[in-house]
Amino acid sequence: MESDKKYSWVELEEAVTKKMVEECKLDACFDLFLNNIKQRHDYKSLPDLATLSKEHEGSYKELQTRLNRLLPGYLDKNESKIMDDTKLQWKLESRWRQVRDRFGDSDGCDSFHETLWNILMDQRYREQVLKDETDSSSSNHIARVEVSRQLKNLIDAQKSTIPFSCGGSIPIRGPDATDNSDSARRKFSGPVKIFWATSNDSKARNLVLPIDDTTLESSQSTLQQLVDDCPLATFGRGQKDVFDPEYRKAGKMDPCHFSTTFHPANFGIIENIEQRLLPSISTTTQNSLGFRKLTAELYKLNVYSGPSGLFRKHVDTPRSENQIGSLVVCLPARFKGVTFIVQHDGNSVEFEWSNTSDSVIQWAAFYSDCEHEIKTVSEGQRITLTYNLYVTEPVGLNDSPDNGIVQAQSLPLYGWLRDVTYKEEFTEKGGVLGIYCSHSYPHSSGIARLQLPRGLKGLDLLLFSVFRSLGLEVDVLPVLEFGGRYGPGNRELENDGVVKCNKKRYMEVWEDFDELLGYLDTGELPEDIEYTEFLPQKVHSMIEVDQYWKLLFMSRRVKGITEASKDRDESGLYTTEGSRVGTTRKQYFVTDKAQEDEGEGLDEASNSVWPAYYLPGIMWVNEPQHEEMAFTQLSYGNEASVNTRYSCAAILVAIPPLNQRKRKRDAAC
Repeated sequence: MESDKKYSWVELEEAVTKKMVEECKLDACFDLFLNNIKQRHDYKSLPDLATLSKEHEGSYKELQTRLNRLLPGYLDKNESKIMDDTKLQWKLESRWRQVRDRFGDSDGCDSFHETLWNILMDQRYREQVLKDETDSSSSNHIARVEVSRQLKNLIDAQKSTIPFSCGGSIPIRGPDATDNSDSARRKFSGPVKIFWATSNDSKARNLVLPIDDTTLESSQSTLQQLVDDCPLATFGRGQKDVFDPEYRKAGKMDPCHFSTTFHPANFGIIENIEQRLLPSISTTTQNSLGFRKLTAELYKLNVYSGPSGLFRKHVDTPRSENQIGSLVVCLPARFKGVTFIVQHDGNSVEFEWSNTSDSVIQWAAFYSDCEHEIKTVSEGQRITLTYNLYVTEPVGLNDSPDNGIVQAQSLPLYGWLRDVTYKEEFTEKGGVLGIYCSHSYPHSSGIARLQLPRGLKGLDLLLFSVFRSLGLEVDVLPVLEFGGRYGPGNRELENDGVVKCNKKRYMEVWEDFDELLGYLDTGELPEDIEYTEFLPQKVHSMIEVDQYWKLLFMSRRVKGITEASKDRDESGLYTTEGSRVGTTRKQYFVTDKAQEDEGEGLDEASNSVWPAYYLPGIMWVNEPQHEEMAFTQLSYGNEASVNTRYSCAAILVAIPPLNQRKRKRDAAC
């Protein structure tokens, strides 16, 4: 019979929490009991339950002790006969499937994820079970929001000052120059020679720039011959190379057909790019980044001829997962009317090269995800060499104080973050910061595990480095979307957890479990609450039961209640989603594990092929920005379908409780 009283959403959440805590405690006790007997006899399948109580009396008594402590009165109402209770027998059998692969040695566990576990599960336990008023007080909450807002503002401000492009010039000196010192050779260049041969002509030709018409090699006719020998350049559109003179009009030559006496490394250009675009951080406590090196691989010679040579706005396609950018070198040849523009995140840099085009070598370097554009060449020949830039040396090798690298302590973010991390009202009991990467990285490529965080750029590298220099654990991990949403975001920072201005089609979320809504009328919960459990990593065999049930409590996502209560005014445990953080950076793949298999929902199907942790409570500072395909699911039914899940790369920072941070700081001093 329906009650006259109408129950609130807060009451529903409290009832669900109480039910889930009881379930997690019960499952934790049974899991540890089953793991204990499995370890002793290496059972391949669950033995007869009647045998368990006789042959494993010690484990059985330990199970009773744990249940009596965590769930007082539970055994009394079940007649203190665990093995005789039909429901508990079913529970043991269902948990046996979890125990088989759940527990292992500590060597198989990732320490960073364990740190995230401990911080976030304790946070969830305090806030939702203990109702710790000091941890969730309005003053502390306001302080955390304000610090997050300031950090977001600093990140936004830094975006406009962190270089995404750099450039310079090298004057040409004549053959009569007398200063042949190493310094002079790096500051000035002699005339540049280009040797080339077409595929149907074995005779090599030689061009010397700049043109002075004193020899055949340095004549306008030889320059024109080079232009004529360059086939028309195409560009990538989708998966095809196409030719469209309205979009790009230029000539090109591959390195197999030419060589040149110009090498950017001879003039300090590569070192300059390393220091400006790859600022490495040296710290006194943990120099895990070290000094990073670049190599430049010659990719193309291009010619843009007047009066109509151009290349409209585009983004280069990286040729390798460890390519971080491009270098364009403009050789000394006269041209007019062109501007080279590089843009990133709303900011732009313009390189005006025409005024001194015939007297100096000019260059520009920029990150791979920058848009760039070549305005129309109205006169002459714009001849460029393009190089792909690659990170080539592992991080953490050079701790020399005179290697020219940036010191973390000299960065504006360092002092502010150092002071914030020791404020009592900010994450006094620990927390996890989440910052989505500002640059795009191939974080779902085959070698992403090796390239990140090694290949971080600009602001991402600075943030990662400063947090590391403060002695905090930090890593770069993929976050999986759920119906297009990357976790809860941060409403108070106007962050709704979605990528802005995208046109991707996300997989729809189907959740039919609406039995919880009946509580609002009757005050009664369904006997079984459906949930998805995200716990892909092995748990240490020696874990304590109190820690383990809290871990289960954090890793379970209750179905239905988040979606049903998202538009309600009341805030609580289930009104916002947690974030699905991948166990590691993994390569994109295709699977036939479909969402519809065995009635599974989106979470179950995805978690079986793309293991992730469900981590509620991360303080997300900014919005997700750069998506990559995480995996594609093939579904076969009445109609075949192809669906793709996406992920974004994020920097996660584990902040331990304040007393631990202070002890570490004092020890360092």
